[in-house]
Amino acid sequence: MSTPLSQPKINNEFSLRAFFVCLSFFIPVTCLASPLPSTIALSWTTAETLVAIGAPPEGMSMRNNYQKWGSIRSIPEDTVEVGLSFQPNLELITSMHPDIIISDSVFAVSDEKLSDKYKTYRFTLYHEDVNRWNELTDFTREVSSAITLSDAGEMYIADVENKIEHLKNRIKEWNEPLLIIRALDSHHVRVYGKNSLVQAVLDRLGLANAWQEPTNQKGFSIVGVEELIGIDARLVIVEGPQLSGNIASQLYGRGLWQYVPSIREKNLITVPPFWVFGALPSALRFAESLVEALEGPTTL
Repeated sequence: MSTPLSQPKINNEFSLRAFFVCLSFFIPVTCLASPLPSTIALSWTTAETLVAIGAPPEGMSMRNNYQKWGSIRSIPEDTVEVGLSFQPNLELITSMHPDIIISDSVFAVSDEKLSDKYKTYRFTLYHEDVNRWNELTDFTREVSSAITLSDAGEMYIADVENKIEHLKNRIKEWNEPLLIIRALDSHHVRVYGKNSLVQAVLDRLGLANAWQEPTNQKGFSIVGVEELIGIDARLVIVEGPQLSGNIASQLYGRGLWQYVPSIREKNLITVPPFWVFGALPSALRFAESLVEALEGPTTL
């Protein structure tokens, strides 16, 4: 029969073993670290940032749409779709009991309904006349700090910067200006310039943007296809709902498109979808896709 004194001995031995197990993994924090807070992301910029720093949200707005046209293909399968960004399913969110809800400032109405019950944060991207790249990195820091993962945020920023620098070195000989567009319909395009994520990436990669016309706050202009005809630049089309797959064959010989230099000269470049109003994960995806396309053969 065990004596009452034997139990403390067992506990002490167990604690000692646990201590050395923790040391063996070189964990830089206490062994009994607090679990990450459960989060709901009501904007894609927040959701992709949380995934990128290793703290995916338990719920996010319009998850299925993001999976199709967003920038990160590793959104966990168990991440719950909680409705539209501007009209989330409040009943569903309440049933999930999140610790933190993070949104964009344009969704303030939803915030007001949720802030009485939950800790809420509201971060904004795409202010006018700012250094867009710095804004993207600051946004990463803000989101990381909100969930007490500042170190993870800094590590991710450093990783992105390192990858961008390597990408830049791979195309250092490229000197042709680029014209980056996404088709809206058969006659109109969205072309990206000043203030855009696209411009921020081109600047980091040392590439010239042929579009120097005024843009809106988020960095694009909507123009007719005829506006592209007189621009001497390599056309880069971002795939989207209106154009995907073998884009070159769809446009060659079609209406005004056939007079656009890159279509006529059969050197069109295409890149896969990315969230053009996104955060650093979107910027990195675009940079990687663009460099890969520039290094590869032309589409036609």
